[in-house]
Amino acid sequence: MARGGRQSERGDDGFGLVEVMLSLSVLLIVLVSSSYLVDTTVKQAAINREKVAAAELAEKYLETTANSTLSSLQANISKDVLLTATPVTIGGVGYSVWSHLEWAATGTQPSLCTSGNPPQVVRATMTVKWGNGQSLGETTVINPPYGALVPGDGFLSVQIQGASAPKAPADTANLVRVAVNVTPNGGSTTTYNPDQYGCVYLQEPVGTYTVSLASPSGGPAFIDWQELAAPSQSSISVVTAGLPTFVPAFHYDESGTVALGPAAGPPVASGMPVSISNGGNLQPSGSVVLVAPGSSTMSAQLFPYTTPYSVWYGDCSTVAGVTQEQPAIPSTFTVTPQGSTSATITGLTPVSLAVTQTGGGAQAPTATATVADPNAGTDGCSASNGEVYTLAGMAGSGTAYSDQTAILPQTYNITVTDPNNNQTTTLSGVVVGANSVVYGGTDYYGASLPVTVP
Repeated sequence: MARGGRQSERGDDGFGLVEVMLSLSVLLIVLVSSSYLVDTTVKQAAINREKVAAAELAEKYLETTANSTLSSLQANISKDVLLTATPVTIGGVGYSVWSHLEWAATGTQPSLCTSGNPPQVVRATMTVKWGNGQSLGETTVINPPYGALVPGDGFLSVQIQGASAPKAPADTANLVRVAVNVTPNGGSTTTYNPDQYGCVYLQEPVGTYTVSLASPSGGPAFIDWQELAAPSQSSISVVTAGLPTFVPAFHYDESGTVALGPAAGPPVASGMPVSISNGGNLQPSGSVVLVAPGSSTMSAQLFPYTTPYSVWYGDCSTVAGVTQEQPAIPSTFTVTPQGSTSATITGLTPVSLAVTQTGGGAQAPTATATVADPNAGTDGCSASNGEVYTLAGMAGSGTAYSDQTAILPQTYNITVTDPNNNQTTTLSGVVVGANSVVYGGTDYYGASLPVTVP
């Protein structure tokens, strides 16, 4: 028999709790995604408005500069000039405008320092800065209103070359901040900045000038190929012929840092100098003293040569390609712009002392080694060397002490002092070689020099 009535179907009772929660979750995801998209769109629109405002400002100041007088253009050549004493506010945002002008040629060679032609136009760049480090730059070419040449003036050019000379330093962002200080004979100094090619090209009155360089304010540190932080050239002439008769070139790049340390072994005598060389690059002797005698400094900033440095203890001039104190195979290292490295200095010889302190006392003896080079006139070491190095601390007690110190090859007068009674004993003419320690005709390499202090 058929049953009458209608059976209920699934879903007639409405949505269940699970379905409602799933629907709300989907809706929430859609709303969050939409709000994020809206927020991103609004922020991007604000950024675009700021960029448009900055571009309009740059174009405005470029147009103003293009209508400037020749004297105004000349006054700002090779300088970063702030044109807005107070920020220009647009839409609640403050903008600062900086100008940089350079003489330029219209040929294929972008750098006037190497083009061989007098300047024909001015390259003007306006950089607008705002917010948290945001910036925008625009560049145009300006035809000087009355021609580039002024009667009675000539041109002065300065070229900065980096480690890969004749190329300019690779880090152009910091290169253009290098200070180029130009001082006319008897006049005051004006500071300029190079362009991205390392060139400063100026129209200046006829005369004699001195040019020096300095690292950008706030860093990084620059250094020249002779390890000078502020290189200088003088007696640079500007003549009325229009073109520079001499283009001063500076090898100047971001320095690298080297940390120096001795090789493993006995303690090292304190106060020893350190020298470096780099092929034939360092003038005039081929090497320079990096750490002066008596200094405790063991790090230095160096020019980032593409070839390796040699390093050793000592400060003698080079004779026949090798110094008196330089080992046959010195340690080597390389540095890179703004890079850090370390160098282990080898080539020292251990000197051992066996000290008898007859006076006794609570205090241990001390020892120094004074350079006493008998061949100073022929081996490149100064006759007035007179360097005094402190030997390592003594071990022992009572009347018997010992000491072993690594020291550079030289001839020394070694003095041992009893601090209890200030009595001293000096061993004169101790010859320290690469593989020997000779005193009084006896080789004490691997053995101790006997010293008795009253």
